[in-house]
Amino acid sequence: MKRMCSSTLDIISNLPDNILEKILVLMPIRDAVRTSVLSKKWRDNWRTIPELAFDDRSIVDPYPILFRQILPPDQLSAKRFLASIYQLSIKNRFLASTYHVLLLHRGSILKFILSISKLESCSEIDTLITILSGRGIQELTLKIWKGDHQKLPQSLFSCQQLTHLNLQSCVFRPPTTFKGFNWVVHMELCEVIITADTFQTLVSSCPLLEQLKFESSACFDFIGIDASNLKVLSLTGFFKSLCFMNAPHLANFSLHPKAFTGRLVRRDAQEWDALLDGLPVLENLCMGSPYVLLLVAGCLLKNRLLTLRHLTALELSSVDFGVEDVFRFIWMTMTNSPKLQKVTIEVNSTGRGEEGAVKFCEENMGSSKFCLKHLREVEMRLVSGTTSELHIMKLLLAYSPILEIMVVKPHPAKVTDGGLRILKELSQFQRLSPKAKITYEHPNVRN
Repeated sequence: MKRMCSSTLDIISNLPDNILEKILVLMPIRDAVRTSVLSKKWRDNWRTIPELAFDDRSIVDPYPILFRQILPPDQLSAKRFLASIYQLSIKNRFLASTYHVLLLHRGSILKFILSISKLESCSEIDTLITILSGRGIQELTLKIWKGDHQKLPQSLFSCQQLTHLNLQSCVFRPPTTFKGFNWVVHMELCEVIITADTFQTLVSSCPLLEQLKFESSACFDFIGIDASNLKVLSLTGFFKSLCFMNAPHLANFSLHPKAFTGRLVRRDAQEWDALLDGLPVLENLCMGSPYVLLLVAGCLLKNRLLTLRHLTALELSSVDFGVEDVFRFIWMTMTNSPKLQKVTIEVNSTGRGEEGAVKFCEENMGSSKFCLKHLREVEMRLVSGTTSELHIMKLLLAYSPILEIMVVKPHPAKVTDGGLRILKELSQFQRLSPKAKITYEHPNVRN
């Protein structure tokens, strides 16, 4: 048995250094550090890996193991720092472990992740970021799960080699000399305290930015997006007004409220009709209520119809088709999007105001001016079987010549007969596509 283990170890040890590095990077950091006891050759292998991840998966209070490793004699202050933290609670010992690894590590650290659920915001994190700022950091993830928001140190804004930045529960207040991150292509900001002006300046000063995700519980009166290279944008929060000043390449746009948004009302809809005008190549649109209502109200105020010439996928949530204006607007938007291939709608029907939807459907059934030439897939979620829901599905089936599948997912609390009535209604609807298949998922069945 010992011979087999020794033989296997020798095979692995003789692998090229770049292969050993990839193996160590894929391991949780605690296991990568533990390889130092395998042999003299393995003692220092982990100290040069360019990617370090400290999260709940990769580290489980490894401090006792790390503390036994010898620090250089000129780092007595670091030893005292570690010794003091060793006396603290386990959640702060995670921080000591991270700090110790950085002190033992040699060379560049291109990717660094700190996301430990038991670790609270603390000033010592500033020291970690300062160390990283001198190691050529390119991808940084810092997620604070407990305590106050982490105020970012000035050293972060000197990390001009960053290409990926992911922050959670931080305070973003750059110095007046900050000119942006010239190489960032991917940025995620979740519950980051930042002003609208600072956010707009940050986005516009990242010339290579391609993907942006922003989630906040704060309320913003106005957000302007000026990002000439942006391709993917996800916004979650309270935005009374949005404007795309320069986003010629944005193809994927998602806009959702953070929670119930009673502060966003129809009178805020004055400029919402022009929201999508600045997105000439938009392909995927995902929008939640009440932004759907604001868009509808804005277009109705200006008496205009959306034309989304490149749209291939449309996803809307919390839609009440019982509102006649909503029913008409969504249907006309779909039929005015000549490349539309997939529609996903989560409904939130009240069962009131069905007459308008019924009248619209009856007036337009058999009309040759409607045709969803490229629509292949439809998914209806939280269907309760109201008349307006059935009529929008009736129209989709009647005007989609190449439709392949319509997935119907009922509302588990509102459908009590197993969906038999809904299935019976759907089976009687005319289907323009001979390949159209209706798939009904029982409310009690989970994927």
